[in-house]
Amino acid sequence: MLSSFWPVTQPNRTDVYEDENSRTMHRLIECVADGTCTERQTHVVILASWHFKGSVEGQVSGEDIWARSVLLALQEMGYSAIITAGTNEDLVHTYHLFPDLVKVIIAEGWDINMCNKDPSCIRSESNPLGVPLWKLFAFHFWGGHAHPLGGPWTLSPENFPLLMGGDSVNNTYLGYSIERACEKLPVVAHAQRPSQAYVLAKHLSYFYDHNFAWKDVAFDDGGSPARFVAGMIEDADAAGKGVPAGVANHGRLNKTAFYSELARSRVLVGIGSPLLSPSPYDALCMGVPFVNPIKEWDAANPKDREAWLTQHDGLKYENPPHVYNVHANDVTGFWGAVKQAIEIGIEGDRYIVPNMTMDALKTRLTRIIETDWEGRAKALST
Repeated sequence: MLSSFWPVTQPNRTDVYEDENSRTMHRLIECVADGTCTERQTHVVILASWHFKGSVEGQVSGEDIWARSVLLALQEMGYSAIITAGTNEDLVHTYHLFPDLVKVIIAEGWDINMCNKDPSCIRSESNPLGVPLWKLFAFHFWGGHAHPLGGPWTLSPENFPLLMGGDSVNNTYLGYSIERACEKLPVVAHAQRPSQAYVLAKHLSYFYDHNFAWKDVAFDDGGSPARFVAGMIEDADAAGKGVPAGVANHGRLNKTAFYSELARSRVLVGIGSPLLSPSPYDALCMGVPFVNPIKEWDAANPKDREAWLTQHDGLKYENPPHVYNVHANDVTGFWGAVKQAIEIGIEGDRYIVPNMTMDALKTRLTRIIETDWEGRAKALST
């Protein structure tokens, strides 16, 4: 059989992207030869951002977590997802294997712009076998577009058009799902947890930068309803400043230790940085509420959520007992939110934001893959 010419080199490995590719190509070549392919199986999606490679290898940045959930969704829906090494040379080589089957390519915005300027990469009259620009989509974690064709070809992890002003941001909302990872996370009954608040901060410098939201909060307040803990690196930007009184620092925690410590906490406390971390979604899924600092707001109408800029804008429309949105440096509001989260917890133990489910991600992903992007690109030039 043809499949024997594309062996799976390490069939039991799941942390090597070449083996993921080998399994996918093995099945694709075999079904084409046998005439047994499903419709989606012959729809190839090339994953050219290095975060897809990193996600398979176990990297855990926000972008890597996003990438991993997109890869899982594609695999569960039966699409043929092929990962590249993250270079345009590898992208072009991979595209040439299945040019007519490739539906979309997800890459870094920087690489797309470089490809667009490279006559040997992008399709043109002089390079008819190049990669069509309209098949390329920028994998972009932040606001703003990162593609020569603009926002519709820029994929976002959060619904920025909703969060940042509707038509003023026209990125395509891809999003991600924590559901599969969440199912593996521990849930400790609320009553069995100590009165512990986990501070969302991997770097001590977050307590000293301009984003710090609780400058007037004394974490060592004798009336505090919680004991504050964190897992922070004492980085150079905080050299000599020390851990704030009232916060116990466990130092750098690996993923397992972090989830264990978070699972036994009664609340996750944001302090302003990092922005858009996936950790609050993990916390909610383990039954841990999140205190979300509101860093900017309309002074004339402080309850207007559309005007809010929060640490995690993806959660600014959520409410207690899941998310407590508190204006920066509102000491009374801070302690009230922490106290309520400590006492009440989350009913039902787990909470997954509706647009973070795997079904929601699959719906958006399918819509992106099956859209007539060539037609939309042509419409831009008319």
